[in-house]
Amino acid sequence: MDAGSPRNEYVQAFERGLAVISVFDGSPLTLSEVAERVGMSPAAARRYLSTLTQLGYFAHHGGRFSAQARLLELSDPFLVANDPTLRARPVLEELTGRINETSTLTLLKGHEVLNVLDIQTNHELAIQVQRGRLLPVYCTAMGRAMLSLLPGDGAARLLEATEPEPRTKHTLTDPGQILKQVQLARTRGYALVEEEHTAGIRTMSMAFELPRGELAAFSAPTPMARESRQEYVARVEEPLRDAVRAMTGAAAP
Repeated sequence: MDAGSPRNEYVQAFERGLAVISVFDGSPLTLSEVAERVGMSPAAARRYLSTLTQLGYFAHHGGRFSAQARLLELSDPFLVANDPTLRARPVLEELTGRINETSTLTLLKGHEVLNVLDIQTNHELAIQVQRGRLLPVYCTAMGRAMLSLLPGDGAARLLEATEPEPRTKHTLTDPGQILKQVQLARTRGYALVEEEHTAGIRTMSMAFELPRGELAAFSAPTPMARESRQEYVARVEEPLRDAVRAMTGAAAP
């Protein structure tokens, strides 16, 4: 077996250290109990426990070892990778700082979208977003952006399960017209909705897929009266794309 083979790169001592950690089930254990559960000698178990204790992962009192809060740090990479709000917060903070608009993270939940995170700006005309609120997928920019990522006829089938109703005088309710907007979002990489869900509000959204396959979107709502559509798109599109790249790890084209 050559030096570059996976087996020669395997560190058995590290494996055994992880085994020592994993045998703790919430109750303090003695040295002998750890050694027995892991299947190693007491002398070896003592070395691992001594190291882990010195590093702050365990405490030793009255002949027993107990897990400490620092062990939670070992789960941070997983939590950051799989909790979209943890990953998204610094990205949205930067986005809001660049465009001086409230920015949001939404997730696709059936035929609705769920606001899970928002970063507010101090602008006097800033849009206030209600975290935890469910919004319809058919007349929101984030909904159409996420529909554009569904494969095949996924968007059409999802719309069939909804009952579009007018939220404003500008709301599209015909499935065919909505699907045209979804296709447009798929073509240009973002959805743009003006006054279809809320009068006076324009929103650009870009969708992406999370590591576990869940669809999400970043959005930047703004008052229509602030600027023209062209000015808004020119100002927001690239920062929003940068935010999605930062969230997904994608390289700029």
